[in-house]
Amino acid sequence: MVVVGAGPAGSSAAIRLARSGFDVVLVDRSRFPRDKPCGEFLSPGATPILEELGVRTAVEAAGAVRLGRVRIVVHGRAVELAFPDDLGMPPWGFSLSRLALDAILLEAARGAGARIFEQTRVEDVAFDPRSATVRARDPAGEPISLAARIVVGAGGRNCPVARALGLQRRGARGRFDLLAHWSERPRTIDRDAEATADDAAGGPACELRVRGDAYVAIAPVERGRWNVNCVVPRADLRAEPHPVALYRRVVGVEASPAGASDPEVVASDVTALDARAATADRAILIGDAALFLDPFTGQGIWLALRSAELAATAVSGALAAGHADRAALAGYEAARRDEFHARRRVSRALQRVLFRPRLARSVVDALAREPRLARALAAATGDMAPSGTVWSIAFALRLLAAGRPPGKALAERDRIRT
Repeated sequence: MVVVGAGPAGSSAAIRLARSGFDVVLVDRSRFPRDKPCGEFLSPGATPILEELGVRTAVEAAGAVRLGRVRIVVHGRAVELAFPDDLGMPPWGFSLSRLALDAILLEAARGAGARIFEQTRVEDVAFDPRSATVRARDPAGEPISLAARIVVGAGGRNCPVARALGLQRRGARGRFDLLAHWSERPRTIDRDAEATADDAAGGPACELRVRGDAYVAIAPVERGRWNVNCVVPRADLRAEPHPVALYRRVVGVEASPAGASDPEVVASDVTALDARAATADRAILIGDAALFLDPFTGQGIWLALRSAELAATAVSGALAAGHADRAALAGYEAARRDEFHARRRVSRALQRVLFRPRLARSVVDALAREPRLARALAAATGDMAPSGTVWSIAFALRLLAAGRPPGKALAERDRIRT
């Protein structure tokens, strides 16, 4: 079996499949450890998966920061969401650089028995009735050919397996993430003393700030550094000849910390993406190759880990039954729908709300006034509870009632029902 891509999805799939007794080859074009643009947040729901994979101890030893709260500032309104502590998992997520996380998972895959091919660039994937063939070039540029009963596409947005299958669909609203790591938290134009005091009292928090049609995320990572990124429309990036200037303007950086120079700003495409299907004969797509949501909710790494878990179960079952066609992998498609469909709809709904000032203020006011609503949203976006709990008419009506004066809320409720 060949797994293409050694990010969180590919490495975790390789761990599970190798432990199940399969001969697994894990291929990636990079040499590890390697950095990768990312929000670098593992939601609370990822912690049980890390434990199953046997890497939680290594993640904590690498200096992962525990984040138990998310502070959201939207068009002059603010609310803080704390992850619930009564859902059977730790009420915090981890913040850890991809430089550290991906290397930990890759070594776990190696330890499970997977053969690792680093600096190996996949050029093509071909399928026939008996096998899939991955054609690649090794670090010296020599061609190699890897045959597999099933190939797992975990190569992200530009996955060569997904490209060969032609299944991906990209969202029409293009967005880019501009990211930099700071040695200290940068001073921003809207960073106030109250927020600093909250950090000291309640522990580290991830902060999300909506600015016009863009947003900023600020969170600590290991070794005292800060992940500071902003997501902007593609049009803004095209219009600005100097991405660093755009980054500083959107983030609102006043100045670099004393004695420090500006960090390098890296741009990456974060346009929403999904796949018409995540399976084909002798192939299965996982992680960002099959579904990429807007990073505002910070669910990307959890989606990668969870999709790998679902795929490993489906692949193991199909091969045990002696089949490798799409019909044998249908269980994965059904599991993906059950697990991710509501999350995708919640992500899209948040995008529609965030950039409409009046509506966004109303929602933030509702969350600030009604702790139960805030708790439900924190649990859903933290992957601690099904997203269907907040994707419902009942939840929307409760938000309306909490976010508007009583008379207007009742009128709106009656209008929606009719």
